[in-house]
Amino acid sequence: MMFRPLILAAGVAFAAAAQAESPDLLMAIEQAAHIGQAGEVLAYGQPVLVVPVQNRPCMTVGVVYQEGKHQRGGPRIDNYQVCQGAEPERINDVSPALPDDQQFKQVTQMAIRGALRYGAHRRDWNDYRLDTRRLSAADSYGCAQVETVVSTDGMLVSYNVGMLCP
Repeated sequence: MMFRPLILAAGVAFAAAAQAESPDLLMAIEQAAHIGQAGEVLAYGQPVLVVPVQNRPCMTVGVVYQEGKHQRGGPRIDNYQVCQGAEPERINDVSPALPDDQQFKQVTQMAIRGALRYGAHRRDWNDYRLDTRRLSAADSYGCAQVETVVSTDGMLVSYNVGMLCP
């Protein structure tokens, strides 16, 4: 019985430590906000993507936990607000899912074709923002690596990179 309070205190301390952000993760979030490009870092023993979302007055950076990304609903995404001169602060809100709507899919395809043609393209659909960017030169078929960032209310909803064709 004497050990129970000690075990409980250790459990509370461990839970608080688990909620603390990894210094490597915080540095990667700040760097993504500063340079405006996605990157990858190890956090909590697993690779995560850090993806900046253009937002004013402060940037938002989504952290995409890749483990479990094939589960229903996709990967877990935590969003952080990054203001000038302040440490990144986690936004305690959940990003909505991607719309399962034919018109949204068409708008996404138009944004991707715009990126393939012009290097980058931005489209808005309802409350969603789609930012696409060509990452490689197009091949003889017009196919190239394209980055697609979908956000809403300043939070990351989806991030994908893939070889896409017009």
